[in-house]
Amino acid sequence: MRRKVTVWVLSLFLSLCAERTFSQSDFFQFKIQAQGVYKITNEEAKKLGFSTLSEISIFGYPGMLPQKLDSEQLELQEIPAQEIEGSLYFFLSGPNNITFSENGIQYSHHLFTDSLNFLVGKNQNPRRILKLQASTIPTDPDQIWYQLTAYKEEKTNILNSGRNWFSAPIRQGQSLNINLRLNSETFTPWIFHGKLMAQSSSASTMSVLSGNDLLEEIPFSSIPNSTYGIKGREAYFDFEFNPSSNSLPQVRFTFQGTGTESAGFLDYFVVGVPYSNPNLREGIVEGKTRGVLSFPSGLYVWEVSDFFNPLAFDTSFGSNALGKKWALFSPERTTEIKEFKAINMNLREPEASPELLIITPSLLRSSATKLSNHKQSMGVKTAVANLDEIYQSFGYGNPDLTAIRNYIAYTYQSGKTLKNVLILGKGTFDYKAKLGGRPNLVPIYSSRESLNPLTTFSSDDYFGLIDWNQGFWEESREGDELLQIGVGRLPAINFAEANEMVEKIIRYETNPIRSPKSAAVTLLADDADNNIHARDAEAHASYLTENHPEFHLKKLYLDRFEQESSGTTQRSPQAKDALKSTVDEGTLILNYIGHGNETTLTAEEIFKVSDLADWGKQKDLALWVTATCEFGRHDSPFIRSAAEELLFAINKGAVALLTTGRPVFSSVNFALNEAFIEAVFQKKEGQFQSLGAIFKDTKNRSLNGSLNRNFSLLGDPSLKLALPELEVKISSIEDVRKEIQADTLKAFQEVRLTAEIIDPLTQAFQAGFNGDFQLEIRDKPVKLETLGDESNPFQFEEEAVLIFKGQGTVESGILEASFFIPEGINPEFGRGNLRIRAWDTQSGLQAMGSIKPIIGGEESAKPQDNIGPEINAKLNGQNSGPFIFSSPALEIEADLFDENGINVSGFIGGQDLTIQVNNQSPIVLNEAFLAKNNSFRSGTFKIVVTGLEEGQNTLTIIAWDNVGNQSTSTITVEIRGSNSIQIIRHKVFPNPATTESNFEIKHNRPGENLNLLIEVYSIAGQILFSESFRLLQAEENIRDLSWIFLQNQTKYPAKGTYIYKLELYSESDLTMDSVSGKIVIR
Repeated sequence: MRRKVTVWVLSLFLSLCAERTFSQSDFFQFKIQAQGVYKITNEEAKKLGFSTLSEISIFGYPGMLPQKLDSEQLELQEIPAQEIEGSLYFFLSGPNNITFSENGIQYSHHLFTDSLNFLVGKNQNPRRILKLQASTIPTDPDQIWYQLTAYKEEKTNILNSGRNWFSAPIRQGQSLNINLRLNSETFTPWIFHGKLMAQSSSASTMSVLSGNDLLEEIPFSSIPNSTYGIKGREAYFDFEFNPSSNSLPQVRFTFQGTGTESAGFLDYFVVGVPYSNPNLREGIVEGKTRGVLSFPSGLYVWEVSDFFNPLAFDTSFGSNALGKKWALFSPERTTEIKEFKAINMNLREPEASPELLIITPSLLRSSATKLSNHKQSMGVKTAVANLDEIYQSFGYGNPDLTAIRNYIAYTYQSGKTLKNVLILGKGTFDYKAKLGGRPNLVPIYSSRESLNPLTTFSSDDYFGLIDWNQGFWEESREGDELLQIGVGRLPAINFAEANEMVEKIIRYETNPIRSPKSAAVTLLADDADNNIHARDAEAHASYLTENHPEFHLKKLYLDRFEQESSGTTQRSPQAKDALKSTVDEGTLILNYIGHGNETTLTAEEIFKVSDLADWGKQKDLALWVTATCEFGRHDSPFIRSAAEELLFAINKGAVALLTTGRPVFSSVNFALNEAFIEAVFQKKEGQFQSLGAIFKDTKNRSLNGSLNRNFSLLGDPSLKLALPELEVKISSIEDVRKEIQADTLKAFQEVRLTAEIIDPLTQAFQAGFNGDFQLEIRDKPVKLETLGDESNPFQFEEEAVLIFKGQGTVESGILEASFFIPEGINPEFGRGNLRIRAWDTQSGLQAMGSIKPIIGGEESAKPQDNIGPEINAKLNGQNSGPFIFSSPALEIEADLFDENGINVSGFIGGQDLTIQVNNQSPIVLNEAFLAKNNSFRSGTFKIVVTGLEEGQNTLTIIAWDNVGNQSTSTITVEIRGSNSIQIIRHKVFPNPATTESNFEIKHNRPGENLNLLIEVYSIAGQILFSESFRLLQAEENIRDLSWIFLQNQTKYPAKGTYIYKLELYSESDLTMDSVSGKIVIR
């Protein structure tokens, strides 16, 4: 029976040892390249601090750690040793294992390392090899033993996915030559075993040759000529061959197939060189089955078929023994271990059981610590684990991915408090860095399947399979396993990326107040495949409308937007602009369904990675969910996926993504997306869940073999969406004129609403809540239809009619609001939607609530009112004319007042709130208007209008009140000097200065992408400082520009006068303006 060393909070060396705590000096790591017997001398042991060899134990595992988890794996596995003539001897396995089984030769290649580490530790009762007396049973002169040697090349990963690597391609007319230089002293046939792979659109063969002698020919069937067809056929071969003169210098592999792209590949090749009992020599030999070994003269003999329970035979009492695998060695010729490295086992002594575990390489440790400190400040118990220390403590110093899983399981099983694991650092399928490119900082699990594009995958889910007997993870539906925790990854490749992402998370969690627009759920859907994507999105919308009406749904269905054709391609600038407008305004979740790839969404390219370069700073970042192909492929050392670019985009992009990394089926996408939609707003114990918990539930509810395993969480799994913790409970809706409770909202009705802020878990009233609220009322959904560009027109429902939107204040947990139901509603009775969001201006706490009131009909008495709304507009903050500006873009803010409120419903044609620039199409402002002061009578809108022409322009604002009266306001604006960019004014301060000078610039191209160059010269013309900036969607006033005098230590300016120059360039028309002046340093 194998004996183990259990190390939990206290370490226990066998059942008879006293409890003791490990320290860094207790363990040393050493490395080997191949299996064999090794030794540590007494002299070397003393250098390590051991008193005698009798207190030394050896620990390790033969090859890769097993995927299936059991409690033994969380314990150090001790390898027995034997003291011989002042040295400690032990048998060790190399990284790759070859053995005979009932089914023939079995070869296991280590995915993560080409060498194998083991540990030396101090132990009062170490394991020693059991000694047995040799027997006198008769030997079989025909007994054959084999020395097994494997050959493996790792040069090609066919799909850049999966764990199988092959040789370089062998084309028609080429050969792969393997130099063996092996010899045998018996005429028994040698045995050969291996695995090959071929790619050909027609039948092909591969041949194994020795010189010109054909040893074996292996046939292969064709592969399909399709994008998602299997990319190779694999075949095993086994044969025997008796080489002339008992030696084999070389073996060749050739390929015979048709087509320039056809090729054969070698996976691995094993040669078994035969030895009979009389000619055995030092080394490792193995039989096909158990047999009788005749002891060679002068050699020690160990039976090592059971790695953790080898047997040593005393050859002085006999000459034979029964066994299967043998180690034959001479002590004086045994390899001595001389290079040791002290390692840290502190991870086996956890201080506390965390809720969040961050795993990071040393390169990114400071970013991990920064995030951990932030999480601790928010009350999330967090621990940071260094990857190298994980390998040392749970992988015997080997970079084995399963060591990470075992450490997570150890942490989880220790206290059961672990909820989420964050992997900080990129992981790739190229574990051994064979291909170059971006680094594999923290490895990711790769599938066994490596040739089928539809079933190969990479996944961090493996790290969440941490219950006993989990982890084997067979790639079938029967092999599906449930995640126990949430797992997310931030695939940063350097400190800058890691730090930017940590800053994003901190900003998101410490600035929870978001605009009500950014609290929407945006459903983005492709237009292809007979509307399947729009239908799927609409199914999600129906679920959210029914179960979570408090969230506004924004439906960006591609077929709603006009498309432009150019040759065989189509583009939709309208859809592209709508998406950009959405992310600029902010949205809580952006959920995409449809076609995509590593860099693009939709064939119309409504989003491409290159678009990010022109996106400006975004305040309220979204969780992106992309149910599409490969958009989130983050395990490639070559491709930088769109998901990664969104994640690491500075001050924009996504705060996290739930995304796919491989091709997927639409049905699988829908099932997984449906599971997400159902999980994302579910509360547990009255609280919204973390992204990790949502992700865990999503995956566990949509298990489908290999097909859903490439869906990843790229983000912090402990992050919670910016959702209100409190509830707005509506206590009264009163008809003001009738002074009764209103059970139905009708046209021409004035209504007063009262609500209170409560804790949804305890129902406790929040009297200390003081701040602001926004209320929105929408009429019953209307049926709309898409344009039918690629498929037939598709009908869907949308809350398109806005009845009222206003804001006000919350005082001592109470809010009151009045609103007027306009004439412009659908008179049929049905359920509308009333939503309220509130936020405490001091604490940042938020609240939300909604009801679905009955809306329809109208009051019998229409208010007597023939006067339209009052309109007072400001242009760029200027109340009155003459309005003369140099910019073709103006900010317009208009205050409106009417006794019966402003009509923003748009239900009655021609009664929209609009603004028109010259003869351009009117811009509808219904959604932009916001009533204020807890009332409906006054309100405002603020927009930026563009496209004003040089010279005279006319702005026309038209507003309607809720009972059908119209008002018009016409404003004349003169634009001068807009044909080129202008620096209108600038400021340098402080000036004179002692340590730094700051710059501010006002220009006439707000909203455009600009380039700015700042230069500072000495009076003699020597440049002291130069810096350039790309300003995306530049604000009218550019600030936060500085020259810090100590910025360049080699050009520190002395006291005196210097010349600065500011150059501003427009990317839209390539015009430029510049200003210059003096800076005095004193």
